[in-house]
This record gives sequence, structure tokens and C-alpha cells, in this order.
Amino acid sequence: MTVFLTTQYLEEADVMADRVGIIDHGEMVAEDTPAALKAEIGRPTVEVIPVERSNFAAASEVLSRFGELATSTHGGVAARLRPGVDDLADVIRALDQASIRVTNVQLHAPTLDDVFLIKTGHSLAGAAEEDTSGEQDGVLEQLSAGAAMGAADLR
Repeated sequence: MTVFLTTQYLEEADVMADRVGIIDHGEMVAEDTPAALKAEIGRPTVEVIPVERSNFAAASEVLSRFGELATSTHGGVAARLRPGVDDLADVIRALDQASIRVTNVQLHAPTLDDVFLIKTGHSLAGAAEEDTSGEQDGVLEQLSAGAAMGAADLR
């Protein structure tokens, strides 16, 4: 049996669906498993904020061993992890071995919200506000602006 779920809550689709389709303005723009869609747009990024500003270069060197350096969103040092690097503990151990103390460590893995943004060019939060002409009622406006549909095979 296959169950179809239409939702604006992509976390719900990620957890409940075996396959996800993203619809934007009535067009299917992406369809695959949640994991495959997230892997398609990027890899996890680790970001650290060293206690001492003088350790930024050393932290960059350590993180570069695990992947390519990326733009930090919180004023720290970030790296997009190479495929196969999936143990944050290895990154922490390497920072500790280099005597780099940090105030914050964050790991950001791509989400279906990120996939939706990349595939459609807008977020679901702003989708309903795109057409304010009043020609469509709110529910139809939201559904045509963007929706995710998940399907799960129940066995």
C-alpha cells in the first residue's frame, strides 16, 4: 500500500516519507528519497569558533584536513566535510590535539528546507507571501507556491 502525504512541513516529509516530491507553482521540480535529495545539494558543514582570535588560522588548518573551507555564518571557521567524514568526534579530537580551545562547535547537515530553497529559489516561509494580489485564496496560494509530497510504502 502506498500513502500520499501533502505537507508544507518538510521535517514531517523527511521523517515519514520513503520518497519526496517537491512541487513549485504546479511543477514537480525534484523527486527522490529524502537522503538523496539532501546529498544532491551538499555535504554537512562543521563550524567552530575559537576562544582566541589568534587561533583562527590554526583552526582553519585543522578543519581543512576534513574538507574544504567554507564561509562561516557565525564569525568562526567552517569546512564542508568530505564524503565519508561523518564523525564529528574526529574533528574535535584534532582541534584538541592542536591545543585549540573553542567556544562553539556546530554541525549543519542539509535539510529538505535547504533542498526546497535550492530547487525553487524561495523558502516555504515566504512562498505564501509571493502573490498578494488577492486573486487566490490563502490555502490555494500556499499550495501553488510550494508544497512537498511524500509517499511511504507500508508493508
